[in-house]
Amino acid sequence: RVRACAARIAGMLKNMAVHELALLVTYYGVTAETIESVVADKEYSECLTLGDYTDFASIGFTITTTAGKTVTVKADRCGGSNSVAIVEVDGVEKFRSMTPDEELEKWVAPRQAANPDWMPYFLLQHDDYVTLKERATAHIVSGAPGAPEGLATIGIAVDTLKVAEKLAPLLQAELLP
Repeated sequence: RVRACAARIAGMLKNMAVHELALLVTYYGVTAETIESVVADKEYSECLTLGDYTDFASIGFTITTTAGKTVTVKADRCGGSNSVAIVEVDGVEKFRSMTPDEELEKWVAPRQAANPDWMPYFLLQHDDYVTLKERATAHIVSGAPGAPEGLATIGIAVDTLKVAEKLAPLLQAELLP
């Protein structure tokens, strides 16, 4: 089946799932060098070639690091405008968060209906981008050294893109015929 959503310009791992990869780099010690293994979730994932372009319409995978940590990521380009984070320890769910929550959905729904040609994540992430800009600007104005607290650095961004670059061919090799 052809899924037109998969034919966007940026690859899944460098666009839609890049935020999750940045969290892995920041909080789980995942780098291109610390990935010991990656296993694709073949039932969840779909890798398509449309013309000359090959990418994931949906991708699920589990990374094991050289430190023995395991973490799973799932993303679906055409799966709707929500994000769920689930943290499990020894198979027991310890934390779950979903965006949008009910309050944010009430704010987003009428704006999305009024602007159907806007990408849904523009509205979902609006307040986050405002916070990002405020923190970055306040840090610059303060003259403080280093990076603003709670914001990803250029180093994290570079490591995240290196992880995406390493994962893409490994996962494609597992999923393509």
